[in-house]
Amino acid sequence: MSTFEFTFLVDDQKSIKAVEDILALYKGKKVTEESLGKRLLEYPIDKKTSAEYFVWQIELDKASVKEFKQKLNFDKVVMRYLLLQKNLKKTLKKAK
Repeated sequence: MSTFEFTFLVDDQKSIKAVEDILALYKGKKVTEESLGKRLLEYPIDKKTSAEYFVWQIELDKASVKEFKQKLNFDKVVMRYLLLQKNLKKTLKKAK
């Protein structure tokens, strides 16, 4: 399992259960949860001018990431999202 930072916007608090169900569908696990509250949007999304912002740290199998993103796009529960992989370890070679 890989760790990801999942930042997303939803219309209301009721949509959180649907997002948790989608994550569970792909055997993902929520590690931490942070609510950034309700904020005004810079531009309307589906005729909505405000949204609830959330940042979760999640664990998800790399093989399931593509399907997870497709499900989020298809269901339209999440207005916008950003999924970033965390803890990438890169080995650097010394310059000669």
